[in-house]
Amino acid sequence: MAVFTRGNLRRTARLWSWVALLGGPFVLVMGVLLVTGTGPGAQRPVEMWRTGAAGSAVELLPSGRDTAVWGRPSAEGVTCTTARSSGQEVATLPVGSTQGRPATVEDAGGTGEWTLLALTGGTAAAADVTCSGGDLTEVAVSADPGGPRSSSGFGGVLVLLGPVLVLLGWVARRALRAGDGARA
Repeated sequence: MAVFTRGNLRRTARLWSWVALLGGPFVLVMGVLLVTGTGPGAQRPVEMWRTGAAGSAVELLPSGRDTAVWGRPSAEGVTCTTARSSGQEVATLPVGSTQGRPATVEDAGGTGEWTLLALTGGTAAAADVTCSGGDLTEVAVSADPGGPRSSSGFGGVLVLLGPVLVLLGWVARRALRAGDGARA
């Protein structure tokens, strides 16, 4: 029994053309959702885990997790340092907004708006963070809201792929109809 017969290839091409015609718009919609940040890769709500007054040590999240350090009302003139549980300083964190992360967020726990101060990535030995300076009054920590979840690049690929799929499905349908007309 031959698998690659003319009839089997025509049935496969017909099925593929329908999948491309119907799947192309779906791929396009998913791409738009990813690019606009409203789809499956959208920013999750940020929840502050621990808070403290400016100048006091705030315990970081369990080791192995990158932590975002937030403050309010602003980040101007603020310095942040991390330390081990023994009090030994680990690192001085660069303060300011970071690409791929929101500059300000609304706490999912309802404590209000917070400004991103720093990220603790690469300071795994740190147990707490202390931020002070500027007009800082409060400090909080949360899980890092950015990083590898950014999916707008993949969304752009889907936005380009959707119309291509529809076009290829349409071309396949036309070719199948032309072949049916030639055989008749």
